[in-house]
Amino acid sequence: MLASNQWVRPLPPLNYDPSAYELTAAIPRDAAPWTPAELRASIRARAAEEMARREMRIHYYRIGHTLTFPLPVARRFVIDELPVGIANLTYPWLIWLSWELEERWRILHAAWRLDRDAAAGLLLQQELAALTAWDCFQETHNEVGLVTGHLAAVLALVLADESGWDATHLAAARRAADILLDRDVAPWLPRQWPEGQPLTPLRLHNIPVIALVRAAQLARVCGHALTAQLDRSAIAVVHAWSGYRTGAQPHTEGTAYDGYLMDSVTGWLAHLPARDALLAETREAWRSQLDQWLGLTLPGRPDLHAPLGDTEPEMPFWIMPLLRLAQWQGRADAGWLLRRIPVSRLPAAALIEALDLPDSAASPAADLRELANAVVLRSGWQSADHVAVLSAPRCGLHHLHDDGGHFLLGWQARFWITDPGYQQYRPGEERDYSIGPAAHNAPVINGRAQSAQAARVLSLQTEAAGRSQTALDLTRCYADLPSAAVVRRTLWAEPSTAAPLVVLRDDFDGLADNTEILTPWLGGTHLAWAFVDGWARLSDGTHALWLGTAGDGFSAKQLSRHPGSRGPLTLRHTATLPTGQARRWWIVWGDTNAGWTPPRVTATAGRLTVQLPTAPDPPHHFG
Repeated sequence: MLASNQWVRPLPPLNYDPSAYELTAAIPRDAAPWTPAELRASIRARAAEEMARREMRIHYYRIGHTLTFPLPVARRFVIDELPVGIANLTYPWLIWLSWELEERWRILHAAWRLDRDAAAGLLLQQELAALTAWDCFQETHNEVGLVTGHLAAVLALVLADESGWDATHLAAARRAADILLDRDVAPWLPRQWPEGQPLTPLRLHNIPVIALVRAAQLARVCGHALTAQLDRSAIAVVHAWSGYRTGAQPHTEGTAYDGYLMDSVTGWLAHLPARDALLAETREAWRSQLDQWLGLTLPGRPDLHAPLGDTEPEMPFWIMPLLRLAQWQGRADAGWLLRRIPVSRLPAAALIEALDLPDSAASPAADLRELANAVVLRSGWQSADHVAVLSAPRCGLHHLHDDGGHFLLGWQARFWITDPGYQQYRPGEERDYSIGPAAHNAPVINGRAQSAQAARVLSLQTEAAGRSQTALDLTRCYADLPSAAVVRRTLWAEPSTAAPLVVLRDDFDGLADNTEILTPWLGGTHLAWAFVDGWARLSDGTHALWLGTAGDGFSAKQLSRHPGSRGPLTLRHTATLPTGQARRWWIVWGDTNAGWTPPRVTATAGRLTVQLPTAPDPPHHFG
């Protein structure tokens, strides 16, 4: 029997906005740890729904299309049969179709093998046998890619155990595997992965690596002649990724796409004969990856991450590699978090592999930590806790945004100071917004936003009484600044308050006289705004978050909705630097009583004093 706060099926389609996942009542906050019995109940419920399906209904959430395909999917749909999607590219319709097919087939496989459901097994065999009618296992643009990888992953899974198969269907599934490897992968491999060619960071992009490692996984299961070459290339990729990940410019594509990539890499690794040695050689890189997934989660909602870069709530692939790494590296803290991800948010593979995950009382540490793409401070893991995030991308890869120093605050199971968390691929106002300066609170200097992912972490320390402090140099994120220019953002987080008290300081030096600084602040979708004594107040009806600045303050006239926004409102603060030099303080305070009295602040050249309206509360000094 499932606990009352656990859904067994993934959610129906939600809006393409991270706040939609934060706000839905279908996912509980502070969920109780699930049990193996609940996982098994979810497998049975999902299998029953899959058995009842007559078509594959796919929600292409990025562009707002919903299409359907017949079951079984007995042929590859080609681009001329599909809508345009986005006018300036060949839209990869088969990616989302292959996601849904893999989820379906993994659930049917689990019902067959775990619950001995012969009907589920027969249906799975029939649909995989139908793959032999596909003209090729490539994307709509006729290249080996993600659809190749997903189909290879499923074939590797089901062909690893040939017991109980119908002989005709087994022969067809084997033939599909051989066709995928011989017809598609064999000619692609020397073109995409020529042995001896340097593996640059750009070559480690998720699409070709996913196709590579899943093909290697399938080849090993089938005893194919390509196995050794595919494994050599995949091992070289892991070594190259490890070197870049632990270097001065940590390699990352952000939460969602790191997860997407590593779901496949760890799936291949799981049965690699040399797995343990390879994991030991690259241990620090894997630790960095695991810490990133833990550190950026939202307190009270461990299924969600800080919306930095292209962070897709619809892509929970990161759960699987986190689960595997937790077991391989003995990370009880990761196991603790995984047990608290609501069942409805677990992908099919996680439902199955988590059945043997031991319970743990060791929650992850609540501390100040530098991650591959951010600096993070959290007070804990429940809704009443908070997480403060400063973006620090340094590798220049796709899916990340030029947003060094961008500040996010998660509290009460949602992000109050936020970011759209995605990039729209369709040209127009929404794309300009989602990757542009209006979606980030990093300073815009004389109308010019950042154009490079080049933040430098200058300090990371815990001060007296446990206060945390970090400083980022953002100068190199901007083009065409004067040679002597300096742009820095420093963050302090006060641990002694019951709710978040965070202070940021922006320092500018060496800029031209009368430089204009624009700082756009985004509040979470459907938070209510008000303005009191120069402070902005955001409210969810029960709690309030105050945003203030020393000096000129905020007014209601500065609040607007960007034409490309799907929800968040923007508070635009503009200041002019007469001498090209200035110091700007920002204060963020969470009021658990949702009061209407803001803090009082006093600023001098190097020091800020904050007096909260709660009593008895001593002044807080920063600087």
